Amino acid sequence: MNTDLHDLKPGYYWYTMANDPLAIIHIHEDGGATLMGTDYRIGAEGVADMVRQGERFFWIEPPKI
Repeated sequence: MNTDLHDLKPGYYWYTMANDPLAIIHIHEDGGATLMGTDYRIGAEGVADMVRQGERFFWIEPPKI
């Protein structure tokens, strides 16, 4: 990953804030992300803002092949 804006590694995460329901986000190699089920893309700065605002991220372990 080529960003120092946040420390989330590329992959899929459950994420939530406060009592909101869980949602899935895909963190890309460049530190940006796509919200699953949408074509909405945010940059690494947007992901860093989510972390600063207190959103919690839970790594989804990739399936073993």
